[in-house]
Amino acid sequence: MIALLLAAQLAAAPPPLKVATYAYPKYDRAAALKPMAEQLGAALGRETQMVLLETPDALAAAIAAGEVDIAMTNLAAYLAVRLDPKVQAVAVLDVPAATAERYRGVLVARRGAGVAAMSDLPGTAARLRYAEVLPGSTSGALVQAAALRQAGLTPGRFKEVRQAGTHEAALAALQAGTADLAAFAEEPWRKLKAENPQAAAGLVELWRSAPLPAGPVVCVRAATTPCDEIGAVLQGDGAAAAELAKGWSETEGAVRFRSYDSALYQRFDLPNQ
Repeated sequence: MIALLLAAQLAAAPPPLKVATYAYPKYDRAAALKPMAEQLGAALGRETQMVLLETPDALAAAIAAGEVDIAMTNLAAYLAVRLDPKVQAVAVLDVPAATAERYRGVLVARRGAGVAAMSDLPGTAARLRYAEVLPGSTSGALVQAAALRQAGLTPGRFKEVRQAGTHEAALAALQAGTADLAAFAEEPWRKLKAENPQAAAGLVELWRSAPLPAGPVVCVRAATTPCDEIGAVLQGDGAAAAELAKGWSETEGAVRFRSYDSALYQRFDLPNQ
């Protein structure tokens, strides 16, 4: 009888809450995610399981497939699933204004590549080597892809397209001469100009985006996943926010969550490459 009762209790227990994001070499995303996973597990009385996907694109695919329950997204991953009816944005890190202003993407070229403006790209793309950060990087791939389309071309028209892996590596490829044009976040470009103006003088900025919002925490609606309650937990007690914010440059300095504002995201149209 006892064995039957234990079996019934185990069968009735909900599965572990899968809390996910994507990995990035510069940050310990598992450490950043852990406090939020523990907070939600304690509030819901659930075991939790952390999941680190390889890229933002992989994270978006896992969300769409219902393979994770809660996810800290970047902007690109969120936009990929924003219209999915089972996906609910439940909280956003309250990013300081100074950090939000700095989060932009840039397109930078080697001066020796013979490209001085965006208007030069359609006629020169076939001989240019293009470096991006990684699939699904907002500030290191997708906003630049949108800008390139506006200029009349797609990344596929370049002589070569490579994934550098990090924003710093994409910039380094320009400096090393292994890329002619690169997409990355403005932060390493700003740092290079401040610390090594001579090196920066060998490069030319072609394009700079407007400030980009950070991706929200999303919940995948299911019978065992109370999304409204999860949002209330995060917004009511921001204990996990400061640690989560340490995992992304675009959320640096955030110490609390705020409610999701759809108006900040509806203005973006970042087509897939």
